[in-house]
Amino acid sequence: MKLTRRQIMSTVAGAAALGTFGVARGEEDEGGVGNVNDIVNVAWGTITGSPRDEVDFQDDVFMAEVIETDDESAVVIHFADGSKLTIGENASVTIDKYVYNPSATTGEAAIKMTKGAFRFVSGSIPKENVKLETPTVTIGIRGTELVFDVTDDGETEMSTVSGEADCTDGAGETLRVAANESIVVDKNRRFRGRVRRFLHRSRSLAVADGLDGARKRWRIRKERRRRVRRRRRNRRD
Repeated sequence: MKLTRRQIMSTVAGAAALGTFGVARGEEDEGGVGNVNDIVNVAWGTITGSPRDEVDFQDDVFMAEVIETDDESAVVIHFADGSKLTIGENASVTIDKYVYNPSATTGEAAIKMTKGAFRFVSGSIPKENVKLETPTVTIGIRGTELVFDVTDDGETEMSTVSGEADCTDGAGETLRVAANESIVVDKNRRFRGRVRRFLHRSRSLAVADGLDGARKRWRIRKERRRRVRRRRRNRRD
């Protein structure tokens, strides 16, 4: 049986009441672990048990949701702990796990970046409890801003803009990547060389220059708009 978005939101809200999620919530963010803070053109979200659906400005984002973008499209997700994920064009990412208790500033997050370009800025969840993954590398963070480019075959180029990142490849080797450093992990899940002493520039315009930079050069096919909340909650009913 497929769940409606209303049913999903009700389930998540019930979990919050039991302490599973401690996400601060109000009338506009009930049920989500974050929301769409900015968007250019078209992005899609697939919630477990529901079909893929177009994502709009300020829509909620849910745990276990898959977010995908079209050509010349990008989206920025703000999570409840203040962390931020920019997703570039032709990308796919899954919010594998997200638990946050704002009163105690505790929680856990796991995000899987399957393909495309991304910029991640950490928030209030303790850094040791945040795990970022691509098909070829697992990253533990330390007060961090990171930039990723992940090709269709999983090859990953990652740069640390600030903080530090511990990167582990498929063979179990771990390299610490400090600020202004980068690494490459090939499609066979092995480091290509060692830590490089420079930041790579993302191939995604939206990740490299931000969504405002992308707006200046991309063809805008859809104006950013906020969906009416009742329509957002009930559109599967």
